[in-house]
Amino acid sequence: MEIFKRNILIFFTFCAAFLACVDPYSIDISSSKGYIIIDGVLTDLNEPQFLTIFRTSENAQFKSSEFTSIILAQKKESIPVSDANVKLIVDGTQSINLEETLPGYYYLPDNFKAKVGSTYQLWFQTSNGKTYESPLETMLPVSSIGSVREEFNKTGVKKYPTSDERISTNDFYVDFQDNPSEKNFYRWRWTQWETQKYCETCSQGRYYLYEDENGENGTCYRDLTLNYNNIFDYTCGTSCWDIFYSSDINIFSDVFTDGQLQKNKLVAQIPLYQSNQCLVSIQQMSLSPNAFRYFKLIQDQSINTGTLADTPPAPIKSNVYNKDDTSELVLGYFSVSSVSEVKYMLTRKNATGAGINALFFAKNNRLPQPEESSVERLDIPLAICKKSLSRTPIKPAGWQIQ
Repeated sequence: MEIFKRNILIFFTFCAAFLACVDPYSIDISSSKGYIIIDGVLTDLNEPQFLTIFRTSENAQFKSSEFTSIILAQKKESIPVSDANVKLIVDGTQSINLEETLPGYYYLPDNFKAKVGSTYQLWFQTSNGKTYESPLETMLPVSSIGSVREEFNKTGVKKYPTSDERISTNDFYVDFQDNPSEKNFYRWRWTQWETQKYCETCSQGRYYLYEDENGENGTCYRDLTLNYNNIFDYTCGTSCWDIFYSSDINIFSDVFTDGQLQKNKLVAQIPLYQSNQCLVSIQQMSLSPNAFRYFKLIQDQSINTGTLADTPPAPIKSNVYNKDDTSELVLGYFSVSSVSEVKYMLTRKNATGAGINALFFAKNNRLPQPEESSVERLDIPLAICKKSLSRTPIKPAGWQIQ
């Protein structure tokens, strides 16, 4: 039996499409059983295309707020669904296998990108024999971004959802021409690449390099001669970028503005972690009517006046379902979106209040503590910038020194 709880959290005043300005509160949902969580958006960009399949652990706590686009289990309360047989059905005929490269992360072939007008259906079977699928999702076209401008916002956004501390931002606005005589639904998301100078932290240990079958690698080895709370931070041996992604819901329907020029739409608030320049990708995406309704429901649950007239928050059912038991609750959403993308090199010349190479402090709330050379260890190794979803040693496409 599901238990629903509401925890009131006072946030900054926020105006959502079709909503009055309210003091939002988050949704906190407890459940006595685990659920499959799907998260996947296929696009027509030349970038890796993947989706994730996880399962919540029993008695997991679910969170949804204006900072999350779907109801997700809290950290460490979701378990990857590994060894699933995952396929993408294109236009009802072509079947493409997805490969699990990380636990719960299923990737399409490197040369795959979706096409406007084509239909896509997700199908997968878990290792216990349960079969899930989505309805057909059609990729709809999207209007191109016309122009982009940014301005510095000293008060920015809340640094943490539950605190009053704020972090300055560079706010991005776009203009675009809505296509007339058709219903259009939009979503915006952003990606931010920041230079990182420190690539490894060892707690009661030291960093060592070694060779394995993949070449040079590095890791922390415990050293009991150090205090239990000793920390050493190691400088990156190469250029390295940390990657940040938007998680807020930013959607729009042209129901009242069909065919009009849309001006000064706020689409991104990029946190000021350091004064270094950074690269920002702004993506304007098409949504199907069903995908828009899904995200609008999530938005309505997370941005809520808290009055008796409100619908009680509840997990919102996915468009993915169990073929043999349609009553099973599945969370998340599978969708396809055409994307208009603009990459913007943000110099931050108009920003104040942040230091050079301050990303480490911004993420860890402390200054780095490098290991100093000693008689026993004259040469301190430089740490490897290990590629992941949140870090890369490869210069991002569009990165320019200005």
